[in-house]
Amino acid sequence: MKKPILYGVAVLLAAPALQGQGDQSAVQKEIEKTRQVISEYVKTRQEIARVKNEWKSYKELTERRISLYKQEIEGLRETIAEGETDTTQAEREIARIQEEIEVLRDANNLVAEALPGMEQKMRELNEFFPDPLKEKVQRLVKQLGKGNQASDRMAVLIGILNEVDKFNSEFNFDTDQKEVGGETKLVDVIYLGLSVAYYADKDATIGGIGVPAPDGWNWTERNELAQSIHNAVLYYNGDIKPALMVDLPVDLKEITLGGAN
Repeated sequence: MKKPILYGVAVLLAAPALQGQGDQSAVQKEIEKTRQVISEYVKTRQEIARVKNEWKSYKELTERRISLYKQEIEGLRETIAEGETDTTQAEREIARIQEEIEVLRDANNLVAEALPGMEQKMRELNEFFPDPLKEKVQRLVKQLGKGNQASDRMAVLIGILNEVDKFNSEFNFDTDQKEVGGETKLVDVIYLGLSVAYYADKDATIGGIGVPAPDGWNWTERNELAQSIHNAVLYYNGDIKPALMVDLPVDLKEITLGGAN
């Protein structure tokens, strides 16, 4: 609708001047010229409109990209901040571990310095062990003082102490041989931990008491206790039921190792 109106307006404006001249050909030329001008004008407006539309679309796209870039930048800042926090925590953890390592090194040095003395004490203590216990710890005792690592040497000591503690907290049963009147007799032995032991033969004719000593346990013949000790063995093995209390003497002595109790 706009083009015919523009053409009509242009013709009306040009008609009076052309009518005065009476030159039909000139009128026609003016009309054509006017049409060209209007056509160019319309094209120019259309181009302007197209450019505006393109600019509007480009602007919206650019704004969306800017928004995305801003979000990405913010995300990167958060990641960097978290990384810095993690780095700080990691540095603190490393520092804590290094402190623990130093403490462990100091402790290891103290243990390494004390080990020779403890190993010597254990060798001395081994001399007081009864034969059943000596047999259990013999392999470990041979390893005392061997190895370069303090932890390995300490493990040997702990292994021996575990066996000692187990033996000392239980009743332990064993068999042995005793010389009586020129004869060798088989006797049953009950150890009350590491404090005292009792022996008697199966006929309850001989009996005795044993206590720790540095050159092996000392055994004292106490034949008057043979029947009570034999009964204790039978109760221990469950051969007599119900079990009864058996009175037996106990002689406790202090043991001195390397000049210390």
